[in-house]
Amino acid sequence: MTRPLSIAFVWHMHQPYYRDLVTGACSMPWVRLHATKDYLDMLTRLDAFPAIHQTFNLVPSLVDQLEAYLPPGSQSDLFLEHSRQPADQLSGQAQRFILEWFFLANLERMIKPYPRYYDLLVKRGLSVLEEEWPQIQRRFRVQDYRDLQVWFNLVWIDPWLRRQDPHMARLEAKGGQFTEEEKHLVLDRHLTLMAQIIPAYRDAARRGQIELTTSPYYHPIVPLLCDVRSAHVASPNLPLPNITFRHPEDARCQLQEALARHQELFGTPPQGLWPPEGSVSEAAVTLALESGIRWIATDEAILWRTLNRSPTASLRYRPHLVRRKAGQMAVIFRDRELSDLIGFTYSQWEPQLAVADFLKRLETIAGQTKTEELPSLVSVILDGENAWEGYPDDGHEFLSGLYRALAGHRRFRCVTVSEFLKEYPLSRMESLPELWSGSWIEGDFTTWVGHPEKNAAWIQLAHARDALASLGNDPAPSFRAKAWRSLAAAEGSDWMWWFGDTHVSAQAAEFDRLFRLHVSNGYRLAGLDVPKELDRPIKTGEQASAIHGPTGLIHPTIDGRETSYYEWLYAGRLDLTRQYAELHRTGQVLKRLYYGFDQSHRYFRIDFDPQQLQACAGWMIELVVSEALRIHVQPARQDASEARPADGVEMPPGSVLAQIVSPNPAPLVCALERILELALPRDVAQGAGGRLQLVAMLKQGGEVVERHPANGTFELADSLTDMGAQMWSV
Repeated sequence: MTRPLSIAFVWHMHQPYYRDLVTGACSMPWVRLHATKDYLDMLTRLDAFPAIHQTFNLVPSLVDQLEAYLPPGSQSDLFLEHSRQPADQLSGQAQRFILEWFFLANLERMIKPYPRYYDLLVKRGLSVLEEEWPQIQRRFRVQDYRDLQVWFNLVWIDPWLRRQDPHMARLEAKGGQFTEEEKHLVLDRHLTLMAQIIPAYRDAARRGQIELTTSPYYHPIVPLLCDVRSAHVASPNLPLPNITFRHPEDARCQLQEALARHQELFGTPPQGLWPPEGSVSEAAVTLALESGIRWIATDEAILWRTLNRSPTASLRYRPHLVRRKAGQMAVIFRDRELSDLIGFTYSQWEPQLAVADFLKRLETIAGQTKTEELPSLVSVILDGENAWEGYPDDGHEFLSGLYRALAGHRRFRCVTVSEFLKEYPLSRMESLPELWSGSWIEGDFTTWVGHPEKNAAWIQLAHARDALASLGNDPAPSFRAKAWRSLAAAEGSDWMWWFGDTHVSAQAAEFDRLFRLHVSNGYRLAGLDVPKELDRPIKTGEQASAIHGPTGLIHPTIDGRETSYYEWLYAGRLDLTRQYAELHRTGQVLKRLYYGFDQSHRYFRIDFDPQQLQACAGWMIELVVSEALRIHVQPARQDASEARPADGVEMPPGSVLAQIVSPNPAPLVCALERILELALPRDVAQGAGGRLQLVAMLKQGGEVVERHPANGTFELADSLTDMGAQMWSV
């Protein structure tokens, strides 16, 4: 009988440390809201599928914040405090807060489906100018504010859990005209659900259905704590802070305290570790080995760069051994495509189609690995919180359908990582060579260092750490002292995530303030003067001067699909969702642009929103690659075979018409399915000085509805010598 293919789901749960260690105040609601929407239902949904075993990674700083809401000494958060206030007693400032922030929910999945909630948003307006707030506040009546207080908190209870609670189901059906008593039913339900989370995980682990793992305490990027210069392994030209941060002792302390907290909570030490953001390096591996960790997980990009070779199924779908002086452990590498499909793509599909696609991919993997001597493991690792609000019904139909299909499938079994490792004889394996230093995002650390804002934050962190160390103590015996704890909280990865222009958040200014608060508290709690510069925001809102340029040659298959993650791994990339586009319609269509080249061809890829593109009748995507080279891509007509351009364009059947519009038309290969991919000879319209001046536009009926960038051009590397030396030209 054929051995079943093992699948290990690893769900990572974490939040940055929002609470002020001096005052206990908490300005962000996300621990509470993800607790009511994600942490409990992700686990209890498994009750109906005992054959489905999974791994959950719980970061200690998240658990601490969950427990802060519970007796004794229950604490609150600013959003909960505003929710509790009687609607007829709200001050003008409180009204403004509620109107500004109580629509922080997915528009399509969490607001529009509920008529009263959506009506309140329309009444306020999708976007509001500062001078409009007084007039808007006058439009809202007491009942409007109360209904908004209820709906914001109600939609953040998982809909599957809401349906199981008759009170919540009744309120959802009622829709509006809520009373103060009904509002407090919702808020009390939040705390009831939160109180169930840790006991539920503890019980599931005891009965063996789940494995619990941990991460360093406040979720820091461990390789950068050990030495910020490790970022140069993947990005040699990345500008780093002008002061070196190198404190492996901090990373060691964060890890040791995490292991102790896990033992305290769950009664046993964790066997596995998710390094925050999948970030690994040789220094990080050494710390994990010294702590007794049996296995760690990271992204497959780390494997291919470590081995310096192309992906193969036999290497991807098995654990690997790391043997060093400090000991040995297993490393598993996430299947990036499968993980990212759940995290970013399937939310836009019909649930049953998404399940069928996932199973089909597993069948393909099973066929690729059926001749392997040892059992194969598919590692699906992703955030267990943020993806679901983009799914219908918070992902319930998709996940339940997937678990049902997997539980009843003879060729598949779902295991915890440690269950699988008991069967796998790692000791006879050859060890991996020196591990590549990088993260799950592009195999590098540019999300957390390199941008001027990120570097400025690292400098403030380094100064504060030096100040604490100058007092003659160190973090190891003093970790629980609040000064060192505040500094450790500031070392968390999320603050750097929101600095720079890589990611956009309506609360970016608050993340900036919280980082500076933790650093300031480090000084304050140690009895030191707080530097004046910590009163000033780090985040300036200015665009970065550098973009993510190509890091190597690429050879993609032009089929309109991400055939493998590796084919675009070394491409340059532009995030078109940043705030430099000119948009003439609501709803951005073009999301990301990748570009690169090999010895003979130049390649472009555009990721887009398929529903928005389909709704854009008569669309055309135009790439202006240089003054002499324009590319037009538009839907193919029914008579596409007869309308094929006469310039030798290759076209996938029934997909798009694509052609180079220039005085000298040239061959072009194009495919559009889930993504748009293009290839053209490199000798067509050479970039001046090894650079291309690129503009990407979406047109409808000849009118430009999106232009990236809004003004000027993107200046892109077009030669090997120019890689890593790119600048914006806008």
